[in-house]
Amino acid sequence: MKATDKKSYSRSGIIALCSIVYFVSYFSRKDFAAAMAGMITDGAISRSCAGLTGTMLFIFYGLGQLISGYLGDKIKPRHLISIGLAVTAVCNLMMPMIPDDWMIAVWGLNGLAQAMLWPPIVKILSIYLDHKTYVTANLVVTSAAHVATVLLYVFVPIALTLMSWQTVFYTASALAVFAMFVFIVAMRMILPGSAEDSICTAVAVNKTTDANNFANDEKILPVLRKTGVFTILVCIIAVGFLRDGIESWLPMLYSEAFGKSASESTLASIILPIFSIVSISLVTVLHKKGVLQNEISGSAILFAMSLLLAVPLVFTVGMSGGVCGIVSLVLTALICAAMHGINFLLISCLPGRFADTGRSATVGGICNSCVYVGAAISTYGIALISEHMGWRVTVISWCAILAVGILFACLSYRKYSRLVNKE
Repeated sequence: MKATDKKSYSRSGIIALCSIVYFVSYFSRKDFAAAMAGMITDGAISRSCAGLTGTMLFIFYGLGQLISGYLGDKIKPRHLISIGLAVTAVCNLMMPMIPDDWMIAVWGLNGLAQAMLWPPIVKILSIYLDHKTYVTANLVVTSAAHVATVLLYVFVPIALTLMSWQTVFYTASALAVFAMFVFIVAMRMILPGSAEDSICTAVAVNKTTDANNFANDEKILPVLRKTGVFTILVCIIAVGFLRDGIESWLPMLYSEAFGKSASESTLASIILPIFSIVSISLVTVLHKKGVLQNEISGSAILFAMSLLLAVPLVFTVGMSGGVCGIVSLVLTALICAAMHGINFLLISCLPGRFADTGRSATVGGICNSCVYVGAAISTYGIALISEHMGWRVTVISWCAILAVGILFACLSYRKYSRLVNKE
């Protein structure tokens, strides 16, 4: 086999493995949110406990991103991924066996385990691929995650109708075990022995740093400040609030606002990952063609478009009639899809800008952590707002968050543009 063939094989194999890991990550992390409406209806968990359980996942996922991001630049990524998959398998297995108040702690542990997956994936992809190929690879990996979400939203209504909500967690646990063994075996085939270390080192050396880039020994906080990432983090928190808040509570919104059953509302939520895949694909094409090459200006555009969609949603949500229900569902899905587009720009593409400094996993971990700060706030916050003030006020809060996103994107534009223009 020629060297180029070997390199091509390694790249395609690693992208495939990262896709499998992220597919299972989404299935075993979002299964609680997908089954939550059915669990509440079945009396297995209260609404407030469900909100705290989801919030605990996001809190520990966010904190874990900081730890995992740092470790991802220090130790072999394969070790973090293997441990993460093993722990998430155990957590999903335990969920049907414990009372609802214990679910809060177990699902928080699952969040910590899930945090061990994304920063190592970013590290692996950024090492082996140039920036354009890295963007394409991110599309493949994130699309795999959304395919998992589609299958989850199809599977959960079937499980709720024909089996039980417990089946959802048992299935996620089995998938995590399967992915762990596939990843361990396949990585040894693609990079046998110490090849992972030698190839990673060789690629890192070849990615030389020019005079305009930041020194490798510069502390991370000054780097984030100089590049405008500090203010971008507020945008990322806004994305997490809206993306995960909508995904977690749309089944309940559709059920309560329009009188639908739990299984029907969950099935209707399949529109979310479908729209998100289209959004990410479109954003990827525009990014590669240079239209959205600057990640922060692209984010500002998507925030503004979402605000225009959220205003009419304020008036349609909760109104009687099937047409209003469909319109509200589509508008909500479009907003969520736009948030996934911004998430792709700021979580998948932005960390790749720091590959030459050896900090892609660290920056990826910090950014991804902030997504789940927003997610943690929204999961419990939306539960409180919707329960005490209704879904219309909840949508108004979404409008306020979108306005904050636009503001901080504008504040970040000048500094971040310097980083983009130096490459």
